[in-house]
Amino acid sequence: MLEGDENKSFAELFEAHSEMVRRDFVPGETVSGIVVKVTKDTVFVDLGGKSEGVVEIEEFLDKEGNLTVKEGDHLDLRIASLEDGIHLTKGVKVQGAEAVDLLREAQQNRLPVEGRVAGVNKGGFDIDLSGVRAFCPISQIDLRFCQNPQEHVGQRYSFRIMEIKDRGRNVVVSRRVLLEEEREKQSRETLANLRVGMEVEGRITKLTDFGAFVDLGGVEGMIHVSEISHARIGRPSELLQTGQTIKTKVLKIESDKEGRPRIALSLKALEPDAWERGLEFREGEIIRGKVSRVAEYGAFVEVAPGVDGLLHVSEMSYERVTDPKTIVKEGDVVDVYVLGIDHQSRRISLSLREAAAKKWMAEQPGGERPRLEAGQVLTGIVDNAKSYGVFVRLPQLGTGVRGLLPAEEVRDSEKGDLKKKFPPGRELQVEIVAVDEQGRIRLSQKTIKEREDREDYERFLQTQDQGEKLGTLGDLLKNVKFPPK
Repeated sequence: MLEGDENKSFAELFEAHSEMVRRDFVPGETVSGIVVKVTKDTVFVDLGGKSEGVVEIEEFLDKEGNLTVKEGDHLDLRIASLEDGIHLTKGVKVQGAEAVDLLREAQQNRLPVEGRVAGVNKGGFDIDLSGVRAFCPISQIDLRFCQNPQEHVGQRYSFRIMEIKDRGRNVVVSRRVLLEEEREKQSRETLANLRVGMEVEGRITKLTDFGAFVDLGGVEGMIHVSEISHARIGRPSELLQTGQTIKTKVLKIESDKEGRPRIALSLKALEPDAWERGLEFREGEIIRGKVSRVAEYGAFVEVAPGVDGLLHVSEMSYERVTDPKTIVKEGDVVDVYVLGIDHQSRRISLSLREAAAKKWMAEQPGGERPRLEAGQVLTGIVDNAKSYGVFVRLPQLGTGVRGLLPAEEVRDSEKGDLKKKFPPGRELQVEIVAVDEQGRIRLSQKTIKEREDREDYERFLQTQDQGEKLGTLGDLLKNVKFPPK
């Protein structure tokens, strides 16, 4: 109501109201407003923009005659007429002998009429408009395809009169056009208030392999599968379901080629990630993760929801690895050792070979891990033999760790046809004689034999020294007293 209206009579108010008719209103249009005054016969509704509409008081009386509206209430109404002001209505109720005339007026002014779904027939529904029979095609009963027609039977809806023939004996109505108009209005209001960064609530309308569509109120947004959770998921249906109400964050608002709005949403943006919550592991621990991607220089392992660590190719094995895919593949679950955590840059470095070695060490009596250095003697298992040497697995250093026993480093007694001398699976003692910068391990049997020979010789010398201190056999016999003959 305008300033000073409280001192004006009803006639003055109505006359002033008639002068403020908005010419862009059209009959049948849905409008929203605030009740600003209630009189004996009329309810005045502020429609904004210095425009007011009037509604007959009878539309707000219940069966007992009690008023169901008060000043300050927010109402959604329809434009009934623009003659002598803006006349509003909640909807047309068809009744009495003038029913057909009322239907024609409602059709002309695009006003909704109330009706009850009386039954289902071939191709649609029987609609009871307070005694007048109408037909609603099945495609016009709802916005979406009607899978279960029986669920509408007995329901009361508002309908738009689409066609009247045969003096009212053939009336065709639609509920869908009203729903579409309401959705379009709601869409405009939603888009006008929507901003990037806002948290909004919506209902999931559809799930696909690439994302979830969410109704935000007349307009749909989409949550890409990568924005559903910090953890990697294969399909949205793993965490979401159609009809579910969720809260999301608006990431982006733009228009497509036809000018339709495209709204990008995110669920995970509302939740702290693993870095913000705090990682559940520390440097020096062995943790389990899933290989998410393999590159030329290594592999990325998901060690927490949405958190990947780098497993560099040099940390996959003590033996040189030229292709990471020969060690791991996407989807593998692996145990890795945490070499380092950089919280500032959010980087984690991992090691497969260290994890394998530490696990082996824990299984050994005493738990002492062999050192990977020259001079270390290990028990190896023949993997395969070539003309130039023998590849020996070193399980004590971890799974997949191998070294090369060159032909020139084989014991003299073992030389010859290496493939016959060293069949796969044979155990033998080898000594690490070198580890190059690329992690390649060179082994030897000869050094072990040479050391054994040297130790035998040293023991022999010690024995000789002890013999000199004891004297000769003749010296020992001098002091021996023999019995008389």
